Amino acid sequence: MKNAHAPFSTRETRARERVIEAAPARARIRVLAFALAGAFVVVGGRVAQLALVGGPAPAQAATPSAAFLPRADLTDRNGALLAATIDGFTLTADPARVEDPAATLRALLRLFPDLDADDTLRRLTDTRVRTVYIRRSLHPRQRAEVRALALPGLGFEAQPLRVYPMGPLAGHVLGRVDPDLTPLAGVERGLDAEIRRAGAVGETLRLSLDVRIQFAVEDELARAARETGARGGAAVVLDGRSGETLAMASWPGVDPNHRGAIPDAAIANRAAARRYEMGSTMKSFTVAMALEEGLASPRERFTLAPFNVDGVEISDLHPFEGAATLRDIIAQSSNIGAARLALRTGPARQRAYFDRLGLLARADMEAPESARPIAPMRSDRLSVAVLGYGHGLSVSLAALADAYTVFANDGARVPLTLRARAAADAPRTRVFSPETARQVVAMMRAAVVRGTAQRADVPGLEIAGKTGSAEKLGDQGYEEGRLFSSFAAIFPASDPRYVIVLALDEPTRPPPGMGVVTGGAVAAPAVGRIAARIAPALGLRVEG
Repeated sequence: MKNAHAPFSTRETRARERVIEAAPARARIRVLAFALAGAFVVVGGRVAQLALVGGPAPAQAATPSAAFLPRADLTDRNGALLAATIDGFTLTADPARVEDPAATLRALLRLFPDLDADDTLRRLTDTRVRTVYIRRSLHPRQRAEVRALALPGLGFEAQPLRVYPMGPLAGHVLGRVDPDLTPLAGVERGLDAEIRRAGAVGETLRLSLDVRIQFAVEDELARAARETGARGGAAVVLDGRSGETLAMASWPGVDPNHRGAIPDAAIANRAAARRYEMGSTMKSFTVAMALEEGLASPRERFTLAPFNVDGVEISDLHPFEGAATLRDIIAQSSNIGAARLALRTGPARQRAYFDRLGLLARADMEAPESARPIAPMRSDRLSVAVLGYGHGLSVSLAALADAYTVFANDGARVPLTLRARAAADAPRTRVFSPETARQVVAMMRAAVVRGTAQRADVPGLEIAGKTGSAEKLGDQGYEEGRLFSSFAAIFPASDPRYVIVLALDEPTRPPPGMGVVTGGAVAAPAVGRIAARIAPALGLRVEG
């Protein structure tokens, strides 16, 4: 049972890319919503057919929008439009008035190649009914294209249409609705009641996201996943003082404008809905527990010799030479040191701290996908020891990011949110003392300056953090070749405020000259690039 790190290159990643300028003004995007919605359909994919059974139906059932309750526009924290409801249409036909069903079908297939030809022809020739439904969720441009055909017997019924002007940006977070505007996922579902209340009075709903930061995070996450051959990835950026989610990304991404089938690889919000053993990113909490309980001190020296716990040897892949301090345990990511500290803490106190850190419950966020953790049922010595270095407890990346807010709030945890809110309005749970939090942040800074996370360092930003490289469970136990590689960061270390957590699921291609796909090799540099790109939007300056 291992969770170790290989030595890393001392070459520092230096990102010099400019942050995307502020998103277009909300009013401008609103005007362009119609055109954008059309472009997404043409370029990104086609609106999938939702077959409607032909035949007599009451007027209310035949008109999907009859019982429609308005949905408010969604904007980012700066007013950039993320979701809006526009006038849409359902394409109908009166079979008795269709002069040439075959020709009509051919014309419609040129506009909508994904129509079921046999079923559509059946509808167009079923003269027993007055109105049949051909295609739903048409936007105004598509309606104009159909009308230009001048085909007898075709008509339209009004149907409100939900569009996402930013396309796939923040697609998993926003979620999606069905053609009847029933929410299916994401914020659309988690905040459905609020969205409808705001829509009823003509107001917008402002989220905590920042499209500039979201774009940078998605771009760097996709780059890291592709370069390393990962099967998936996720990242979260928080304002650690308010708990506001500035960005949440999952790779592969998804475009909520596409109402067809979503590929299995892209459907899950990996940041919130997937659970993983987080590995060594948990060591920061283990050290903090020992400090808080007076079970260890920064000046204490540890001999990091392998030792046996209930028949299992705890060891480090690269033994530490000489006596180690708590700073060394974090900076060099020692399993032995973390396991010994966890055993000093004991099962009851360890579990109590995990509870206050929010790691034993689903992340309290406004998205139904937020997953409940898988916590260990046993409290024997081995379970406690391996929990000390991040095995045995599976949580979401969002929950880990939420727990890391203790290092931005003098030891108090702030629950994350997708709503915009002021730091003064954020509830807080005291976990550690301010002194303990400051000490651990300094130790995590050492991990970036001279430890396993050197590839995350960016001059001027004072990034502090902890790498993680958790082996994944297989049929025969933990498998060395399958890693969940992550990095959790706090910055600036001298005045902690922002949290970035990024993970790559089963990366397979090491960076040039590295030979490993651990958190320090693949996740840390991606976090460094993100921090450098978003710094201007946060009012921070990158040196050089």
